[in-house]
Amino acid sequence: MTFGTGTRLRQISPALRNEDARHQMILRCVENNSVIEGLPRFTKKMKQECLQDLKEIASKH
Repeated sequence: MTFGTGTRLRQISPALRNEDARHQMILRCVENNSVIEGLPRFTKKMKQECLQDLKEIASKH
């Protein structure tokens, strides 16, 4: 299976074009899924680290 060959979702959706808003949405989704799996909510430090990682990943693309 090959991923990443089509148009990126953020190019199609105006709501995802704002990088900070997009990163916040990703972080909320990951945290909610983690809580569903029984993990604790993210700490402020963990959120900051995740956001920094997202920014680093985004800067490479």
